[in-house]
Amino acid sequence: MKLLVVIPTWNRADCLDKAIQAISEARSQAQNCTVELFISDNCSSDHTPEVTSKWLRQAPWIHLKRWDTHTSHWGEILERALLHSGLEFDYLWLQGDDDLLIETSAYQQLAEALEASAEDPPALVHCCPIRRAVPGEGGIFAGTTEDLCNTYGWYDLLGWIASLVMAKDTVDRMMASPQWQLRPPSAFVHSEALLEAAYGRTMLVLAAGFIDPQDEVATPETIERWLKEDVLEGFWNIIPGIANLKRRGVLTEPLTLGFFRHLTYSLWDRFAIQLMSLASKSDTPAEELVRKMDLMAEFASLLGYGEDRKLYENWFEGFQDDIKDVRRSMQVIKRRIEQHKRPSYAYTIMPPGLAERC
Repeated sequence: MKLLVVIPTWNRADCLDKAIQAISEARSQAQNCTVELFISDNCSSDHTPEVTSKWLRQAPWIHLKRWDTHTSHWGEILERALLHSGLEFDYLWLQGDDDLLIETSAYQQLAEALEASAEDPPALVHCCPIRRAVPGEGGIFAGTTEDLCNTYGWYDLLGWIASLVMAKDTVDRMMASPQWQLRPPSAFVHSEALLEAAYGRTMLVLAAGFIDPQDEVATPETIERWLKEDVLEGFWNIIPGIANLKRRGVLTEPLTLGFFRHLTYSLWDRFAIQLMSLASKSDTPAEELVRKMDLMAEFASLLGYGEDRKLYENWFEGFQDDIKDVRRSMQVIKRRIEQHKRPSYAYTIMPPGLAERC
């Protein structure tokens, strides 16, 4: 098997250096597959060229494409990384430049899992991050992509790029998806396109845990990137993004509550937290609250007409009442503040008698 590891990178030279070192160590243990690395440098302005040059001199299995211009568009970043290596492969493992392959036998274990599935080659393999690894029979779960996403969560299985190992035709199908044309795109448009590409096809989940972010929590640099790319607002576009898959006939079955799980909560729980915060600010435009409440209401249509939808609608009805209560309270607070800006008693600048004597 030919495995191609692909890293899109930008201004994370030290993290990239660590990532390549870990890949090199795991590659040396891979007996059943050949591993090559393609780095797509998004016009880095730090010392990334020095790091990549060092590795290119000593490792002929590493390949580099440095782009002349920087792009912040996620779809274009992935297109550059996934379609421009010029290398042949059977499977492609997409990895972030700030992620670290911790299990040195990862490529060997992946090759063995794919070899065992040769009669029904998976379109997609999810390699669990270390911190989210779950126990299981042999550490491998198999099923259709949609069934596994409905069980373990679409966001968890298809969201984090360093967990994604894709067959060659899955990469081609994903990048050909019309989802990339949606404007504005969601923060997880790649997950929507990948769901379309692998829908109805076999998927594996390797649950033992292979890889993790290099940082345990988001760094100030990462948070700054998110703010520049407006990632938080992009999360709200997940809802119309998935709804578009349904309108286009990609999703042939209603989604379950489990589809929207993330760890131990649901995606809409995070939307609810943000909406509560916005509702508690007196300067939040009513139009913004209405727009986002309408988006949250659309979850119900994605859940079909069964028990899952009823459960969500009951929760959402109570949440709407809570938002209205918070909004009314803020209006009362704002009115009281305005009232107390006025004097409690009327005074002249000087008492009348004193003014006459002066």
